[in-house]
Amino acid sequence: MKKRKWLWLFATLVAISTAILIAVGLLFSKGENEKRNGLSGDFDISVQGTIAYVSYSDGKPEIHLYNPKRSLEMKALELENDKLILDPSFSNDGSILAYISTNKNWDEELASTVHQYDLETKEDRELFSVPSAITEIEFSPKGKSLFYLQAGVFKNYSPIASKRPHDFDLHEYKFADNKQIKHTNLKKYSMDSLKNAQDGKSVFVQMPDDADGETAEDSFELIQRIFQIPLDQPTNLKVVSDPDRKTDIYDFTVLPNKKEFIFQSVSNPDSGDTFQYELYKYNAETKEEQQLTSLKKYTESPVIGPDNKIYFMVDKRFGQKGGDYHLYRINIDGTEVNEIPLLNNDE
Repeated sequence: MKKRKWLWLFATLVAISTAILIAVGLLFSKGENEKRNGLSGDFDISVQGTIAYVSYSDGKPEIHLYNPKRSLEMKALELENDKLILDPSFSNDGSILAYISTNKNWDEELASTVHQYDLETKEDRELFSVPSAITEIEFSPKGKSLFYLQAGVFKNYSPIASKRPHDFDLHEYKFADNKQIKHTNLKKYSMDSLKNAQDGKSVFVQMPDDADGETAEDSFELIQRIFQIPLDQPTNLKVVSDPDRKTDIYDFTVLPNKKEFIFQSVSNPDSGDTFQYELYKYNAETKEEQQLTSLKKYTESPVIGPDNKIYFMVDKRFGQKGGDYHLYRINIDGTEVNEIPLLNNDE
């Protein structure tokens, strides 16, 4: 009888200890979110050369605007501590900035709201909200709508993987009638780096080339490539990056001629060391590829500026706790790399 009592007491103590550890972990996680500072890596550049970038101050997400030629350096807006700001995107004329706000903890509540900020009036207003994960947005070339990537679920497809947004499709929001349109029914495991073709007839996205994949688990073995989706026949999507490339492509942008792509990829896939992510250029006509950067860091988010240079972020603490993002600029041919100093860099 005593043995049972001691076993019961031991089990009770273990349960209490576990509950305490979980509570402490949650509090610690909350504290880490509240202490987050510095750049997030999300940014865009307007046709006037204004840089909009996201930073955090004691956990609060902020959007800052920077244009030294116009003596512009200001905080445009901030949200509450429990929010994230994703993918600030300028309209083609640079007058409007759209962005996504979501909850930091998607396990508690999964919701996304798309906002637009008027650079002249400083008005920030909500366009629409969905009980799902919107991860990227992009203005249509004529500015009459917003294209966006929306996930259908938030879960882990594998026991060894963490929960993430999955079952992605391409959507569009029409400003005139406040209407949302779903263009595809792909339910892709992942879909990123949304870009519009300048003629407005198609969009480009990065996603796994799963033509031969049959299950969700197959996605772990598939190569990430760049696809073009025609808006009038979205089922006729096609690979526009090198179909024989054996290393994944991640973030990318499209040059104005629509024949060349600047993209992020691992430069040392077989080294056994920490991966290094560099920028590359691929010409879809000549099939030629060129490595543009050799920073031996984590480069991401290439954007073509109005000066026809490539702007991109570098995480100098990649592989360590927390990020340390810095904005860089480089010529299209890979020459003259230099850093652009911004406020709120996490020193």
